[in-house]
Amino acid sequence: MPDVISTLEGQTSGLLVNESSGQPGAGKSILVRGISTNGDNSPLFIVDGLQLGNIDNINPADIESIDVLKDAASSAIYGARAANGVVIITTKNGSGKDEGTISYQASYLNSQPWKLPEMLDAEDYVMLIREKFENGNQISALDVLGFPNMGDQLTANTNWMEEIFNPATVVNHRLTATTKNSYLSVDYWDQTGVIGGEKSNYTRYSVRYNSSKKYKDFVTIGQNLNLNRTDNNNIGTNSAFGGVQSDAFAYDPLTPVYDDAGQYGFAQSPWVQKEYINPLSRLWLINGDGKSDQMIGNFFLEADLFDGFSVKTDIGFDLNWWDYRSFTPTYEFHPAAQNLTNDVSQGSGNFQGIQWENTAHYARSKDKHNFDFLAGTSYRANDFRQVGGSSSELPLDNQFNPNFQYLDAGQDTLDNTFGGANVHYALISTFGRVLYNYDEKYLFSATLRRDGSSNFGPGNQFGVFPSASVGWVASKEGFMETIEPVSFLKLRASWGINGSDRISPLSYVSRIERVFTYAFGTENQTLNTGTALATPPNPNVKWEQSEQIDIGVELGLFDDKLTIEADLYQKRTKDLLMTQQIPGYIGATNNPTSNLGEIRNQGIDLVLGYRGGKGDVNWNTQLTYTHFKNEVITVAGETGYLNGWGWPVRNTAITRMTEGYAVGHFVGYESDGIFQNQAEIFSHVNADGDQLQEFASPGDIKFLDSNGDGIINSDDMTDIGSPWPKHIIGLSASVTYKDFYASAIFNAQIGHEIYRTYERSDVTFSNYQSFWLGRWTEENPSEDLPRLTSTDPNNNQRPSDFYLENGNFLRLRNLQIGWNVPAKMLERFKMKEAKVYLTGINLLTLTNYRGFDPDIGTSGWILDTGIDKGFYPNNRSIGAGLNVSF
Repeated sequence: MPDVISTLEGQTSGLLVNESSGQPGAGKSILVRGISTNGDNSPLFIVDGLQLGNIDNINPADIESIDVLKDAASSAIYGARAANGVVIITTKNGSGKDEGTISYQASYLNSQPWKLPEMLDAEDYVMLIREKFENGNQISALDVLGFPNMGDQLTANTNWMEEIFNPATVVNHRLTATTKNSYLSVDYWDQTGVIGGEKSNYTRYSVRYNSSKKYKDFVTIGQNLNLNRTDNNNIGTNSAFGGVQSDAFAYDPLTPVYDDAGQYGFAQSPWVQKEYINPLSRLWLINGDGKSDQMIGNFFLEADLFDGFSVKTDIGFDLNWWDYRSFTPTYEFHPAAQNLTNDVSQGSGNFQGIQWENTAHYARSKDKHNFDFLAGTSYRANDFRQVGGSSSELPLDNQFNPNFQYLDAGQDTLDNTFGGANVHYALISTFGRVLYNYDEKYLFSATLRRDGSSNFGPGNQFGVFPSASVGWVASKEGFMETIEPVSFLKLRASWGINGSDRISPLSYVSRIERVFTYAFGTENQTLNTGTALATPPNPNVKWEQSEQIDIGVELGLFDDKLTIEADLYQKRTKDLLMTQQIPGYIGATNNPTSNLGEIRNQGIDLVLGYRGGKGDVNWNTQLTYTHFKNEVITVAGETGYLNGWGWPVRNTAITRMTEGYAVGHFVGYESDGIFQNQAEIFSHVNADGDQLQEFASPGDIKFLDSNGDGIINSDDMTDIGSPWPKHIIGLSASVTYKDFYASAIFNAQIGHEIYRTYERSDVTFSNYQSFWLGRWTEENPSEDLPRLTSTDPNNNQRPSDFYLENGNFLRLRNLQIGWNVPAKMLERFKMKEAKVYLTGINLLTLTNYRGFDPDIGTSGWILDTGIDKGFYPNNRSIGAGLNVSF
């Protein structure tokens, strides 16, 4: 797998993992125990002690172990940014053995979309468009436009979904060398996209070197170093406007792919216009690339000064450099899709993160009393710098010649734009932890951490975050010896407070911006550069805090062959860091950040495991179950809600953060089926007997007066669904028989909705998915799909639960079948280990969702989760691999 988060999916309870996009290199989003805030909900990642913002470039093959800290007591030691959970990753190091090992691994996979949406063919398209205009009493307009009639000889029948998708490949080569004290790996990963091929590819080169060595029996010195270079091209995805997938959904099948008379040889539709163009011409226009280099690692020294007491200093760094370039040639496909002057955009930036931690550790045991003390300090500093710009009217309009695609080549100096950023962040911390147990039976821990963040102003920079936990290993009690099936039983409880400072630096001070709207003088009033208030100050903004209570049990039965782990938790996040709406007369262009709300999150985590065997057959299974429910307790402001993602086509928000509902719940009009006849329309009245939908016709959607005020308008937009699954299930299973093995990972999400916005009913000639053949007609009085009409007097296209679909799915995420080469054959070829295997990714998906893919996450903002704007789908991949060691 290319990313670390994929290795957690379906195997760890308490996690919700979704694709941010199926595009190569896009990564995944991860939530630990639900939603804590309306801002950044990603957990804190710790790699070999170093805090990282993301782990997309960490090679999963370099990882020795992954631990996910979900409760506040275990994560409190990490302080700021730990409120959303902590993912701790330890990478591989020396083997501790005198004999070294060299290993080579290779794999090859072939990828394709797991399914393609079925669109109308040319004949059905003509039938539905003519019916649509006939229902709108505009059939004569089609004849004037020269739209084909039923039975006409059609010159094209283009399936745009098949045109934009292509087979893709994933290639991986890996070489490792392990000695007693060191570990070295060199890795190459190349993945092309199923849309656009090399135009949406991801290539990663990585090198890791870890080592540690003990000197004089009391000093250990070591380092962990990781170098990455990535080349990543992308085509843009999950966009309601102008994406390749959106084009393919909308474009009519009457238009051929190519036309010698068309610009650049691509045919353009005379029917589907607005921002849409031939999907392949969109791909052709995309020309750009992005590159990044990353160096992360740490150096540490640990000294055992006397019995039980040690000190450690650790200096870590996260250094990143990147640059990008994109070029758009001139084109004029139609009035709403044109670029009359070519343009180029370029930029580069760097990020430097430095971390220095110093700890003192003391452990002592006396009789059955065991003590463990840890105290330390931590300093973290981040610097972010970026510069970029764009220019137009380049002398050469050739997208395939990057030698002339640079900013200075632009001749339209008035249209040139440049910008940059320089941001600094610092965090200083002190912390302490006490662990105590009596005879490994009665357990207690307490942690206290004090963090100071530069994101807050004087008087609010520091926050104190305590936590405590207790545990009882009941299976060690004498009375448990008579309960034979129970081999292990532990009860535990924890409480803690975590903090979050995830806002823009210097949010507590006012910001100004440069503007060009000041005119001076009485004649020839030229605009002069000036400054104006961009963001008002808020010196009172402070730490967001999450308080969590956890109660858990761990049970082992039959010598731990059957294991059960269950947790019940509640987390309340208060003083939410949110943007505060301010009146327009303030004169600012942006809203300030304030502490405005409160969220409650509660749920259950459950893990069931079973291992067994008989003869040469051994098996291991694990079932994980997660359920969480989040609720907005308060949102500051008169409305009691905060609008989320706004659907531009409908000019209204379709998600909200509303008191009493889930974060990011869907809002819209409630519907009650389809009007089957005029009598049903006449009987749909308010308390005064007035018709609620006087412009409706049979076949239109019946909307409800949700607030009961006697009219149907925007005030009736209410809660219609949630993007958050009620049940998250994972199943992993493995079996071995002699030298053969097989493993499988399933995951499922149940009880949520997806809002499909890729369907553009405002584009009159837009194509339809084939399920629209079941729309309402007099001959087919459908209860599910309304009639088609070009005028839509009933406003069927308004945001409503009609656009919501069940998002449930079950997916076979990974399947691998392999053979370990027997020892006798290994001796013959002087190898230590060798195996060959077949593997499959996303081989099976069961869902009723009619879009590209039900595994839909967020594009970066928690309030646009579950909205399908034309999602880049997951791939089904099949391939083989080889591992050998010498």
